[in-house]
Amino acid sequence: MSLPKSWLMAATMTRVILHWTGGAHVASILDRQHYHLIVEGDGNVVRGDLPISANQAPIRGNYAAHTLGCNSGSIGVSLASMAGAKESPWNPGSHPTTADQWAAGVEIVAELCRRYAIPVTPETVLSHAEVQETLGIRQRGKWDIARLAFDPSVFGPRVVGDRFRRDVQAALDGARDLPAPVEPKGKAKAPDANAMELAAIVTAPVLNLRKTEDGAIVGKLPRGTRLAVLDHDRGWSEVRTPAGVLGFVASKYLTLDA
Repeated sequence: MSLPKSWLMAATMTRVILHWTGGAHVASILDRQHYHLIVEGDGNVVRGDLPISANQAPIRGNYAAHTLGCNSGSIGVSLASMAGAKESPWNPGSHPTTADQWAAGVEIVAELCRRYAIPVTPETVLSHAEVQETLGIRQRGKWDIARLAFDPSVFGPRVVGDRFRRDVQAALDGARDLPAPVEPKGKAKAPDANAMELAAIVTAPVLNLRKTEDGAIVGKLPRGTRLAVLDHDRGWSEVRTPAGVLGFVASKYLTLDA
């Protein structure tokens, strides 16, 4: 995918923030006012009303207001999707994010990183859901993108963000032959328990392992411990340690082990 040169005006930009619109699979008038680029359900890319250069720091006049307190120097890319979605209990709504959108978003952000010399790091390529934890800028309960409707095994802001950064870096490195996620068709069969497990690494110096969510501490996990993630909800992950002990940990201190 290649964006028109006229869409990539000269500017100094420091990061790209990935969103979903919370609407239908077609970019709305409101979407175009708030984001620089919107990916529709079929992978078609729509340009927002304001150019990327409008958000160059220091911002003067009109700009794309896509992230509270974090618009200066930030490019806003959004996937037109997730109307009516709920985080808990998980419901992707009437217009779930598609694999085509994800793939197009990866290619777009890779091109933006090349054009504006933006490195692929958690601080410079991240989702709206990661902004508060990673950059320390308070948001209003935003959880885009903390779930992948086309791949339910991937969940959690940092886990999804790590996958996006991995895919963007692969696109930058020329590895464009990665297998595309498979869209679910019809009602899914009950998955094998092991197939739904994710591997994650502890990022905190020491992470408390608890009996229940926010319950009694039953162990301590040092940085670098590899865990099997069995489930995730409301900021907590149910995990199994290398010794086979089951418990709960705070999801924000885990990162996907690719």
